[in-house]
Amino acid sequence: MRIFKYKSQFLVLFLLTLLTACVYEPIDGTVEPDPGSNSGVFKADFGGKTWTASKTQAIVSGHLIEISATNSKGEGFAIMIEGAAVGTYAANENFVIYSPAGTEYGFWSVNEDNPTEDTGSVTITSINTETKTISGTFHFKGYWSNTNDPKVAIQFTNGTFTIPYITQEETGDVFTAKVGGTNFVSTDIFTATIGSGTDEFITIGAEDVNMNSISIGVRSSLTTGTYSITANTLSDKVQGSYEDVNGEYKAVSGSVTITSITADRIKGTFKFTTNGTTPFNITEGTFDVEY
Repeated sequence: MRIFKYKSQFLVLFLLTLLTACVYEPIDGTVEPDPGSNSGVFKADFGGKTWTASKTQAIVSGHLIEISATNSKGEGFAIMIEGAAVGTYAANENFVIYSPAGTEYGFWSVNEDNPTEDTGSVTITSINTETKTISGTFHFKGYWSNTNDPKVAIQFTNGTFTIPYITQEETGDVFTAKVGGTNFVSTDIFTATIGSGTDEFITIGAEDVNMNSISIGVRSSLTTGTYSITANTLSDKVQGSYEDVNGEYKAVSGSVTITSITADRIKGTFKFTTNGTTPFNITEGTFDVEY
């Protein structure tokens, strides 16, 4: 479950990027096979009504399932499951979120006051590799993610979906590196734009088959060039981290080089050394991703 270590507003924002502009933009940069498609079905009941999506998309990658559904009002659901197989997944150990229109917050499946609370589940009933569709059901109790402005929790019931999906191999994104001289082979790649104005970062992350992860943060206002990591998170224009089963380690030196950046894609290289009793040395890093 370490891929979901950001059980905070950061992750809410991370998931809500899936719902931007009522079109799913997967966090690993996947291009939609049919932009604006309404061929998928996604429904859920709450507030005495049935909510129905007008646009849907899903991705099945190394060991993640990501699903997004939006309607014409700008409301949306996002589901992120750590697993890529038929089965039932606990909502509080994964993530399900409903976002009303016009807000950076949402009702999500984690009670921050009691993270172990059983808030519901998502059941994947079918992953049809011939028709490339994924089907399932879900229900969950959603807690408002802005704890400074609490709202009454919402029960979401009778959730059901059948959605066309694409795979990690179809994304065209690239993220590679070496950790202590050993190749880091990514199975899942994530991107998101977090923050606003001068504090907006493009976050790029990847996870390998052993669930070790590397992440890079780049200010979205940057142009091509090389930028240093000095461990000063307030002033550094780029950041980095590495995580394994023992915890997360922040980059304290190194650099990120941006070789190309457009309105929706960024390419470059990186290297850094982390903090920790035994620092990790990340070298020969490369990325070419949509964000």
